[in-house]
Amino acid sequence: MPSELLPESVTNLLKSTRFLHLATCHENIPHVSLMNYTYFRDPESDYIIITTPRNTTKFENIIANPNVSLLVHDWISAKATTSQPEEIREDTASTSSGRRNSLYELLTNLNKTEISSVSVMISGKAQILDQSSEKFDFYKSLHSNNSSIDQNQAKNYIECADNALIVIKIEGCKVTDTDNNIQEYQK
Repeated sequence: MPSELLPESVTNLLKSTRFLHLATCHENIPHVSLMNYTYFRDPESDYIIITTPRNTTKFENIIANPNVSLLVHDWISAKATTSQPEEIREDTASTSSGRRNSLYELLTNLNKTEISSVSVMISGKAQILDQSSEKFDFYKSLHSNNSSIDQNQAKNYIECADNALIVIKIEGCKVTDTDNNIQEYQK
């Protein structure tokens, strides 16, 4: 059951972020790429859909070794507590009496909750779909209709007939929070 594999916080992150890092490896030489992606869940599994030109290192690596790792990070929540300059944080942190502002404390606590799980490392098996595959059009349509991918990138990476459509079946994940606590989920 997919819900046992990926907790809701992970599926929410996969639905809300735009990019992930794809790690491939061949002959003990790792390679990492920043990728647009589409997350999809069916009744049996969770998937990540990506596309890439066939003349790339990641494509060659996936042919040689379909085991991949993905890193998804919630950059927005992670920056929420550090994006303001120090003097602004201090000004909003206390009142003229030197006591903490309760609104500030409430927001800080909400931010701490939001950043308790900021990084997700996903392990999976990549499959390069052949254009004649019965699922090729379905997965390509899902990826093409992902509204978080801008039109220029969609044109260059999804609509281009020479690019490969790759579906990664998620096999497990590790969620790491800001206190270095790790939760593992395996299928």
